Amino acid sequence: MYAKFYTKSGDKIKYHKRSSVWPGIKFAEPINKPFIGWIIRNGKKIYFWRDTWATSIPL
Repeated sequence: MYAKFYTKSGDKIKYHKRSSVWPGIKFAEPINKPFIGWIIRNGKKIYFWRDTWATSIPL
């Protein structure tokens, strides 16, 4: 990550670097989008602040 956003001398880069991953993500998005969704508990009760979403601890 550091190499992507900083020069060898430690300064932040001030230009755009192309991504090698993004073209593959853009290609696969229309194929995968219909099959991607969220499963939240049993769907009856959702505790936004107490449920764990993307980490092992709640918000």
